[in-house]
Amino acid sequence: MSLTERTAYLRGLADGMALRAEDSNEHKLLLAMVETMEDIAAHVEANEESIAALADELEELDDAVTELEELLEQDDEDDDEDDEDEDGETVEYELTCPECGGPVILDEETIAGGETVCPNCQQRLEVDLGYEEEPDSAES
Repeated sequence: MSLTERTAYLRGLADGMALRAEDSNEHKLLLAMVETMEDIAAHVEANEESIAALADELEELDDAVTELEELLEQDDEDDDEDDEDEDGETVEYELTCPECGGPVILDEETIAGGETVCPNCQQRLEVDLGYEEEPDSAES
């Protein structure tokens, strides 16, 4: 029997006993207690409904997060593959430092960062591809 049903039963007993607040202080107290129990039962029932709704939403969010994690893992795997050539080796580029003329080796990550430091003269170098990369979402 639910809490609401039990308080309804108590209300029925009180009504069947013809309890009236005007008759005595005991009747007044018992009726006030029954009303309080009805209020508590109503709040508990509302909270249980809210908790059930929140649990459903939480489950949906958990599923969405799991799906996003899987997509990100796939994207990370794709990014790792992009940094390697057909033989599985990391792709590197070489340029000449405009300050000292020495060679500077760049990988995909350094190019994406937009700057590096010459290992020969320690001069800060900006890496400008001359165009803006398109967002990854455009590839889909």
